[in-house]
Amino acid sequence: MSGARLGETSGPVDRTQCMRFVCALAAVGLLAGCPAREIDGNPPPHFAILDDLDRTPDPACEGHWVAGIRGRVIDARGAGVAGATVQHCLRLTDGRFVCTSPPTAADGTVQLEMTDDAGWYAYVFDPEVRCVDELTVRVLRRSMPTRYATAYCPVELDPDAAVQLLPHPAVLHPVDEPSALPPPGDEAAPRDVALPDGVTLTDVVPGALYGDYEALRGASLPTDPNHCFLRSFENLETLLGLYALAPEVESAEPIGLRLPNDADLAEGSTVTLYALGGLATLRPDGEAIPEGAFQAFGTATVVGDVLVSDPGVALPATSVIGWGR
Repeated sequence: MSGARLGETSGPVDRTQCMRFVCALAAVGLLAGCPAREIDGNPPPHFAILDDLDRTPDPACEGHWVAGIRGRVIDARGAGVAGATVQHCLRLTDGRFVCTSPPTAADGTVQLEMTDDAGWYAYVFDPEVRCVDELTVRVLRRSMPTRYATAYCPVELDPDAAVQLLPHPAVLHPVDEPSALPPPGDEAAPRDVALPDGVTLTDVVPGALYGDYEALRGASLPTDPNHCFLRSFENLETLLGLYALAPEVESAEPIGLRLPNDADLAEGSTVTLYALGGLATLRPDGEAIPEGAFQAFGTATVVGDVLVSDPGVALPATSVIGWGR
């Protein structure tokens, strides 16, 4: 929520300012009953776990005080995804980095399926991890075979809300089975895996994928600026392609790429390769790509009618990748 700070006014006080003041009081736990905000026009449902939540911020916290969060998970068509797992990766003001575990039921059972039939969920943070600098949500739908690529969305924190509301739904994109997946055979032997829409993973070593080789999937994504991970991406106008890979895994052996040259770039032209940062997503030089960030990790060159990753350039992880001029 936005508006004047508590105790401050600027000009005549109107109905809107009064409502903002009431909502600010509710955010810190001093009032209840403020109307629910919406995500893309959809108001969140009532969550009983938030009813008695103490939202009072710690006065020593110099960051954002985040006691809880609400959000929605949808698929690419806009339908709610039931049974998704949502993990919250927090960079705390004391320098720690923490990713939350799924909630547990009264009997101690871990609740991996966190979203309801419409894709909504709520989560309460432990008191010791509520003073936050940055928050990224990680969303996945566990299934065999894999149906969706894992999503990472940076969250723009509302400074006036102790219970955050994701400003936009997290979108899970469907992935399809490979066009050609060689049988595992010798799991130490590299081979190429052809995925839909002209993308090929090269020099894939099945034994380096920790059991996920036969689960490999992929699908093209539109170069849509509304993707949550592209909202702060500065090179959107030069982006030529996006592709979702699944399941999320960091190979113990380097994997190369062959990508379609749909832009008909000239032989020898070079493009920049990008990857969506996830848990332990590392560039070839060992530097991490932060969770939810979409950053460069190497280059590829036009060879014949395809783009080929340059020598020494390896796929950081099977997440979302992109390429552009």
